[in-house]
Amino acid sequence: MPALRALLVSPGECARHPDALARELAPGLCELVACAVPDGRVEIPGRRELAAVGLGPAGLFHRARLGTCTEHLDFGLAAPSEGVHAYMLGGPGRRDTTAAVLELEALLGQPPGPVGTVVAFPARGVAIFLAPGARRLRRSLVAWGLRQFWCAEPEAAPLRLGDTLRFISSWTRDAYRTLPDPVSPLLYWHHHGKLSVLGDLDLSHLPRELARLVLSSA
Repeated sequence: MPALRALLVSPGECARHPDALARELAPGLCELVACAVPDGRVEIPGRRELAAVGLGPAGLFHRARLGTCTEHLDFGLAAPSEGVHAYMLGGPGRRDTTAAVLELEALLGQPPGPVGTVVAFPARGVAIFLAPGARRLRRSLVAWGLRQFWCAEPEAAPLRLGDTLRFISSWTRDAYRTLPDPVSPLLYWHHHGKLSVLGDLDLSHLPRELARLVLSSA
């Protein structure tokens, strides 16, 4: 069985691998099934090569996600101001583990927060995420086994969700413009296993569950 890994890429990068097993997760975001090789790189096999594994597309994507989650996962906490903080999984130059963000519920054994997660993938190998309304998320991540590699400030002040969403949006756009291998400048809401775009952070356009938490944290 090959060591399968899940890669989150831009539609443009996906188009450069026409024989790859790929799927669109949401507008501006695709997932490829790749194979880890001994020197730490990943290679992107063709569908015919993967078909020999005998799992079918759904099984291959599932196995790739599991393989990514077995990598060494570490995270940082960015806190530019009091009450504004978000998490980063991976980073430029690190092994690409960003797809693990979409498996947090499975990794932790429970939903990371009451209304899912807000996630962004500005560049290859970089994911920033937040679980609105979560309690002790950092403690849960450490208890599961993720290694915290960086922290700007203790996760102590009450979260200002509206300001945090705007921070994530701005940080994502800047990272998309400046980091190598850009993926997507968009924010996504990962809820009940589905990704949807958060294109407008105005309260009237946010999903009702998120808007309610923004109002309660103001």
